[in-house]
Amino acid sequence: MERVGYARLIDRYALPARPLVAVSVVSSAIRGRQVRDLGMEILHQFQSTYRPDDSLIGDLQFALRYEGLSLEVLFHLFTAIGAEPIRLLYTGQPQSAVTRRLAYLCEWLTGTQLDVPATSKKAAYVPVLDEALQFALAASAGKRDAKYRVTDNLPGNRNFCPLVTKTPYLLGMVGKGLKKRTVDALAQYDPGVLRRAAAFLYLKETHSSFEVEREKPSPDKAHRFADLLQDAELGKPLSENRFVELQNAVLDPRFREVSYRNQQNWLGDDLGYRQRIDFVPPRPQDVRSLMEGLVELSERLRAAPDAIDPVISAAALSFGFVFIHPFMDGNGRLHRYLIHEALSTAGFTPKGIILPVSAVIVANLDRYRSALETFSRPMRDRTIYNPDVPTVPATGNDAVYFRYFDATEQASFLFYALERTVEEDLPAEIAFLMGFDRARRELNGLADWPSHSLENFIRIVHQNGGRMSRTKRRSQFGWMRDEEVTRFEQIVAESFNERRADDDAADLD
Repeated sequence: MERVGYARLIDRYALPARPLVAVSVVSSAIRGRQVRDLGMEILHQFQSTYRPDDSLIGDLQFALRYEGLSLEVLFHLFTAIGAEPIRLLYTGQPQSAVTRRLAYLCEWLTGTQLDVPATSKKAAYVPVLDEALQFALAASAGKRDAKYRVTDNLPGNRNFCPLVTKTPYLLGMVGKGLKKRTVDALAQYDPGVLRRAAAFLYLKETHSSFEVEREKPSPDKAHRFADLLQDAELGKPLSENRFVELQNAVLDPRFREVSYRNQQNWLGDDLGYRQRIDFVPPRPQDVRSLMEGLVELSERLRAAPDAIDPVISAAALSFGFVFIHPFMDGNGRLHRYLIHEALSTAGFTPKGIILPVSAVIVANLDRYRSALETFSRPMRDRTIYNPDVPTVPATGNDAVYFRYFDATEQASFLFYALERTVEEDLPAEIAFLMGFDRARRELNGLADWPSHSLENFIRIVHQNGGRMSRTKRRSQFGWMRDEEVTRFEQIVAESFNERRADDDAADLD
């Protein structure tokens, strides 16, 4: 098998690119085109008739036609070979859509203007990003470049532009119309029920977000984060000051910061005698430009919320933020907050409600960590840093890897989490609240309940399959008569449409 496209360019020019998510090969043993998932790599196999010329333009043409844009590889390529080869390719074929796109991208990525004549005005405009291969801005939101007669439909900017491949899974998820399904799912409930559900869901999302990090928040900290989540729908413009305000809101005052970090941070375990480093974010001098790019992307998407799928943009913003890790602490919580803010400002989440995404994350931590490690593992392998000597800068964690990362896996996880949230978790949470209210109304007048004991009784019985265990009965409800316990259990079970257990002796405590 012969590596072609981006893979061969990386090999030929010894480009310091991370391993490709998808590698293209040509083989005489293949008929047509085939795709093989090898776990850490996806292999795109092409029959021999697809073989490109073994040249710079041959592999670039192949890559743009079949692989889409890898801004990271192109940045490294243009840095390695300089602008002159691209200038020559364009002047040799000034009407070619490929050379026009390459010339534009060379200027866009390097900031170097090519001394070439403009493309003839007779040439039709072509998109920079192939919409058949990757998620791009809608044509109406793209900016036209008159010099090369191209439409810049890249979702981001030179400082921050993650891209997402249109995999069969993601195309299927987009086709499901989760935004409309969310609205339809909520429309079946009484507004009063939704108001009660919203208050509960904000609290649940708060505790779930902390649980992701195995942390139990104090009541004050939980209250601050819940308030923050409710503010997400206000769509306050993002900026360094806004991010500092958000970071300060989620942390103990002793750990609040006044700006983006000015030192190198790292993630992993400090074992005392040695450190196990899992991930080193970008160097501190690169953080501000990366975050400026992220903010610019957010502003662009808010100005045109229909320009790209809201889940795709939410994934790029929120995961991009946590990869940049602009603060020394609080980045994980702000990452999950940004998911809600991006979805809300894009109109995906209805006003006054929150989707309990963090609960799905908690229930699928391995899958969530896999989405993070798709990015962090290759970065760890190429980064050198010794926390014991913090004055020596890290190497290998260059800004380019954070500017132009492939966000396909992160978008896939977020779609998975949202579908489960909309289809399973949200209806289950609302059903729980409705059942809880029914049980409380029924039981409230049947006994003199000590403070908070009514709610506690309902929770215990519901969680225990419609029964009160002997241990809970003795420790908390010894004042109840046997016939009251039996009757009240039945009311709770019926309120939640549960069947009582057959084994009266069961003690599931």
